[in-house]
Amino acid sequence: MSSKNYKGLIEAFTMLEDYNSLAQIIEEIPENDPLLNELADRFQLAGMADYAVKCYEKLGEFKKAIDCCVLLNHWNIAT
Repeated sequence: MSSKNYKGLIEAFTMLEDYNSLAQIIEEIPENDPLLNELADRFQLAGMADYAVKCYEKLGEFKKAIDCCVLLNHWNIAT
């Protein structure tokens, strides 16, 4: 599936607040795809640190993953 299709799915699932479907997309998007950053930001805004961290890790953005955990007070994930 192309990035454009994933972007549409991300928009739709976000509007529906279907976070389970959004979480499934994490596995389908290839590593280092910029959509992972957008997806991580959406999870972070929703307070879902575990999924945001998965996205950031897949991007190789470990500092952003830790910052997300700190921001959302998920110290167990950060450590």
